[in-house]
Amino acid sequence: MSGFTPLTDEWIQERLRHFGVQPVPKAPVVWNDTTHYMNIERDHIVNLQGNLFLIRCNEREGRFGLDDQPKFWVKRALALSTGETHILKLTIQESFKVHVGAVEVLCVRNAEKEAKVLELVRGDPRFMQGHSTYDSGGNLVRVIDFIFGTDLLTYVDSIRLRHEEYCRTMLPGILAKVADNIAALQRLHDVGLCHGDIRNDHLLIERATGSYKWIDFDLDQPFVEFDIWSVGNILHCVVAKGFVSFRDALKIRPQLSGDLSRDDASTFFPHRVMNLQKVYPYLPDKLNDLLLRFSFGARVDYDRISQIADDLAECAAAAGW
Repeated sequence: MSGFTPLTDEWIQERLRHFGVQPVPKAPVVWNDTTHYMNIERDHIVNLQGNLFLIRCNEREGRFGLDDQPKFWVKRALALSTGETHILKLTIQESFKVHVGAVEVLCVRNAEKEAKVLELVRGDPRFMQGHSTYDSGGNLVRVIDFIFGTDLLTYVDSIRLRHEEYCRTMLPGILAKVADNIAALQRLHDVGLCHGDIRNDHLLIERATGSYKWIDFDLDQPFVEFDIWSVGNILHCVVAKGFVSFRDALKIRPQLSGDLSRDDASTFFPHRVMNLQKVYPYLPDKLNDLLLRFSFGARVDYDRISQIADDLAECAAAAGW
């Protein structure tokens, strides 16, 4: 089998014993070529130009109701030289289409683009960190430093406060950090790159530092406006403390029956209410005006992602945050 090489190297076995892998195989399974990533399993080893990584599991993703779906091309791994945990992102060929309003956008997995982003943002704490290397089969593998923490959506959902109290006490601090991360995306756009997959679970909060970090840059689109539209979903999540659909809105304020229209909806997710001040009347006007820039009723669009961060700063000042 191409890329499949059994080894009995004493050093490998010593490191496996050191990390508590039981039983220690007499002939560890070592992959030099990751082309057939579906066959790379737990306790196998990936050899990247002499750096050996012990595979611990496939990463998983919960989205669109598909909870805990394994991503077979994304492996959690232990560096046998250092004991540090990493994410190995292997090369995959994938493309699909999404719709934003009437616009259809083609999304393509692009390992080379993600490698460029990693190089550009090296040392910037607002982004995941890592490097890229090639396996023996010529596949570009991204070796990502593992972030111990939680994603933005899970964190916001875990806050046990009524919405009004949340807005008064916690929202200002969360928005300040999110605004800083939004501003950081301009670095990518200024050199013709994009994030490509801005989602609430792609902004992680590091447990040890509280830093917010963007992850996952391997999706590519033909224009950076997709990033700008996607930021609206982050802001909806933070301001709403989760998500508010039209059905949710009527449960929260039954008197809204007949008072919600298509203009109030998110351009990206038409079942969500972007005009959140109708649901939560105590939201500041400037903040709600910003949200409305991502609605079907918007009369003005954002041209640059840095403008969103600037407007968030104005919202903070106007609200006395």
